[in-house]
Amino acid sequence: MEGTPNNAATGRRRWSFLRARASSAPIAVDFGHRSLRLLQLASDPSGAAYRCAAAAELPGWGLAPDGGGPDASRAKELQAAFRSLGFTGERVRLTLPASCFQSDVARMPAMPEAELAESVAFEAQDRFGIDRTASIVGHLRMAATAGGQADVLVLALPRAIVDAASSLVSTSTTAAVGVEHAALAALRAVSRQRTAECTDHAEAREFAMIHLEDRVATLVLVRDSAICFFRSIPGEWGAIAMTAQRTRITRAARAADDAIPVDDTGISSTAWRWCALAEEALRCLRNVERSTGGWWPSEIVITGPAAGDPQAAATVESVCGVRASMAVPIRMVADAAPCVHGNSWIAGIGSACAELPGLRAVAAEPTAARSARSSRAPLPLTQATAGSGAIPLVEPTGPTAPRRKGAAA
Repeated sequence: MEGTPNNAATGRRRWSFLRARASSAPIAVDFGHRSLRLLQLASDPSGAAYRCAAAAELPGWGLAPDGGGPDASRAKELQAAFRSLGFTGERVRLTLPASCFQSDVARMPAMPEAELAESVAFEAQDRFGIDRTASIVGHLRMAATAGGQADVLVLALPRAIVDAASSLVSTSTTAAVGVEHAALAALRAVSRQRTAECTDHAEAREFAMIHLEDRVATLVLVRDSAICFFRSIPGEWGAIAMTAQRTRITRAARAADDAIPVDDTGISSTAWRWCALAEEALRCLRNVERSTGGWWPSEIVITGPAAGDPQAAATVESVCGVRASMAVPIRMVADAAPCVHGNSWIAGIGSACAELPGLRAVAAEPTAARSARSSRAPLPLTQATAGSGAIPLVEPTGPTAPRRKGAAA
């Protein structure tokens, strides 16, 4: 019995160590088309921003052009990066581009969460024509509708892509715990930033967001802190240089086949694509206006890797008649690493702060304005904008990493 105290002390130390690892914020791994972004945040004592615990960007680690997963043989390199760059903990959240997902909005009757998940799985099979055994399906409740029904955002993506992405991070010390649509992760960051920075509470909880990725632009409308509209718009929305390069390659191939001369003059002019996107966004806004009795967002926030193009916000504002501005997610992170800059990091920031508390508001709404709108008191962010957009890949069993994998239905 002499060894009992030592064993008990060892057990207490081990439990404290595991609990400390479990309490750390998860590592966000954001897969782009041309790079992999790693980010881990922590709460800052000021409460006005998050602290950057570790960050890195790995070029050449993106998804394959055909939508396939990354090379699993590089898992050891990624694990070495985790250890050398100061990442801690064992839980990893994956963020995948919108081009990997199939999405649609379905109107479903009110039902418990377990029954809704099963119904959504059948709905996804019918709408997308997918094989349920080869796909991972998730859902997100949207704003309530009349008649006891609710709109549900249905998401589906190939299991092969998730397996390839999670194989990079799943080892004896780390495990992938969820996968999230990049636009939904970006929406979490935008929502938290607006809640902290907007002096008008109504303005903070009612807005539109356009998340620009290389091949898909995602339009999200938020009303009363809940998503009321979600639309994926395919197109060439990437950086100007990449768009021009892909267009030249396509035209050159067509010229070689058809022997038609190709004129590449003015290829760098991209105003036409922003006009097409703005007109599609305007049609969506008008549709929501009719269905909601005249509601119209007061601002459109532009995010994503291509949001830095000044023509994007200017064109959207001109066509839609709504103030458009580029998100500045770096304001959410105190003492950010040098690599964390630009809107390409907004999805990673939104994923990394999912389990952290919201930011403290830096300014309060004037008393007169708040009193005049007493019937519309500020509401806490709902799951639709705050955090349940991730599709779980594992089921927690305790303070340590989850043990059993399972697909979300």
